[in-house]
Amino acid sequence: NNYKSLYQSISIFDEVHIEKVEWKSVQQCSAFVVNQTIDLDGLFNDFNHIKSKYIDLKERFGGISKQVESFILSNLGRSNYNGTSVNHETSSCDDCNLQDNLDDIDVSDDEPDVKNKHKKTNKSIRSDHLWAYLLDGEHAPSLRKLVDFVFAIPGSNAFCESVFSHMKYLWNNNRTKMQHDLVGAELKIKMNTHLTCTELYDYLLTKPNILNKIRSSDKY
Repeated sequence: NNYKSLYQSISIFDEVHIEKVEWKSVQQCSAFVVNQTIDLDGLFNDFNHIKSKYIDLKERFGGISKQVESFILSNLGRSNYNGTSVNHETSSCDDCNLQDNLDDIDVSDDEPDVKNKHKKTNKSIRSDHLWAYLLDGEHAPSLRKLVDFVFAIPGSNAFCESVFSHMKYLWNNNRTKMQHDLVGAELKIKMNTHLTCTELYDYLLTKPNILNKIRSSDKY
């Protein structure tokens, strides 16, 4: 029952229409955060501020979907963007029937394309991308804690299993003297960085402290 209540509670953050999210649902969700202290008054203020921001932005600049996509692309790059486009179009048969009806109607060149009015395109967005965009640059510490807690919960154990697969190749018979901290550090880099080998090399050249650690024997 506790797990059921938890999953029902955190499901509100999967909602991309933020105006539908109610304060009481956010408050219930915050009750499951036991390892951090969340100020409810601050959370209330943060939530209402972000909700107002969403309502203000959702119809501007080409819609909230375009804003979120631009934000994610500017931070991750197009190759790492995992947005989803969902096109809801009429079927080919419906198009044929519509075209037959249009043939019977005298439509001038000045009138809009009636057929295109029957096609709808809905750009869907990921809820974690939306919250990242809304919280970017905002001082909302209480809400940020709650959002971090919710999206840190994995949907399955697939990610954990993939970590063990990567560890098998890092901690092999030729590297048995590695300490746990080193294995953990390598896994964190491997699983969380988006840098190529060349980019990581260039980055390390700008970090003398890390280079000194690499040259030392502390890593073993």
